Amino acid sequence: MIEEQGKVVEIDATGVWVETVRQSACASCAARNGCGQKLLASAGQGKRFIFRVNNPDDIIVHENDDVLLGIEEGAFLRATLFMYLIPLLALFVGAVIGNYLFVNEIATIVFSFLALTLSFVFVRYGSQPLFRSYRYQPVLMKVI
Repeated sequence: MIEEQGKVVEIDATGVWVETVRQSACASCAARNGCGQKLLASAGQGKRFIFRVNNPDDIIVHENDDVLLGIEEGAFLRATLFMYLIPLLALFVGAVIGNYLFVNEIATIVFSFLALTLSFVFVRYGSQPLFRSYRYQPVLMKVI
């Protein structure tokens, strides 16, 4: 399980609403001064996210409780592959097909980016039914 801490902000009929704060690991890293990731991490650090989590074990929680959330590692890996691998493959396949159909290099590039754009649309709308599945949503594990 991949785990994250959060704070309960609301409880309603649809579920438990939890707030998490994005943290950066740069503070504990030995290479933080010479790394380019520090700038990117500092841009997103401290952002708050509020989302609904499932409570399959009916754990009793109250507002302002600190909780531990989790999501299956396999589900996280499948979602990551779906979101990143499909556009990457579409870009390469589009380039190969574009190169086969057109002799012009510009047309090949345009065709590959068209395939990439279509894959973004597919991932955006094709993933919604898949990720509404219970196994792709975070669950409440325990009150801390």
